[in-house]
Amino acid sequence: MRIALIGCMVMSREISYLISQSRNIVRPWWLKQGLHDTPDILHTELQRLIDEIEQENQKLLAHERFEAIVFAYGLCSNSVIGLKSQTIPLVVPRCDDCISLFLGSAERYQHYFQELPGTFWYSCGWLEHGNPPSKARYARERAEYAEKYGEDNADYLMQCSSNWMTSYHSCGYITCPLGDFPEYPALAKQAARDFQWTYHEIPGDMGYLSALVSGPWDDSRFLTCPPGNRIEADYSIRKIRAKPCNED
Repeated sequence: MRIALIGCMVMSREISYLISQSRNIVRPWWLKQGLHDTPDILHTELQRLIDEIEQENQKLLAHERFEAIVFAYGLCSNSVIGLKSQTIPLVVPRCDDCISLFLGSAERYQHYFQELPGTFWYSCGWLEHGNPPSKARYARERAEYAEKYGEDNADYLMQCSSNWMTSYHSCGYITCPLGDFPEYPALAKQAARDFQWTYHEIPGDMGYLSALVSGPWDDSRFLTCPPGNRIEADYSIRKIRAKPCNED
């Protein structure tokens, strides 16, 4: 089976490995980390790539065409809501965000969400491609604010931009099943010390990502949205559903 995969760079290490092992022929399109902070922009970028893949598919020979577009994204601040295709099924995990994908299931994420409330999650990919909280990050941001707006304004802007951190009191580092990367848990541990968070190390599980790349796309874990339908929110454990585009 030929698959087009659209994913966030934070999962590129794990997914690249799984692609190399899959019997499917998978071509990835990567988007930079952090777009979920601006859901409208992420949604626009995802739809743009769907349209680009469909246009390319029309130019390929029949045996070369993609049979599905799969997303290494969860709801991600509802960025996937409204996505649609005209000719290729869309396959989307039924989960809130990439933490479920890193942990192996939405159920496992829900378990830790209840057991470790107020946890900010770190992973190998987040540290490689993201900009997670750290003293070094905030020093850089403050320096940029001070240069643009002055010292007093810099302190005020840092206070405003850091208010969200009061909701967190725990640091969860998800280990990478592909190997030992000691520098990454060390960075997560340092962040926990910097912000006086409790540190937890949680084993990663690539089962969900493996199913995304190689199948099966069982309905309990994945929505398969047929061509001519769009993705719609489902306010239940299923998260999302397909709705015909002509039913407005």
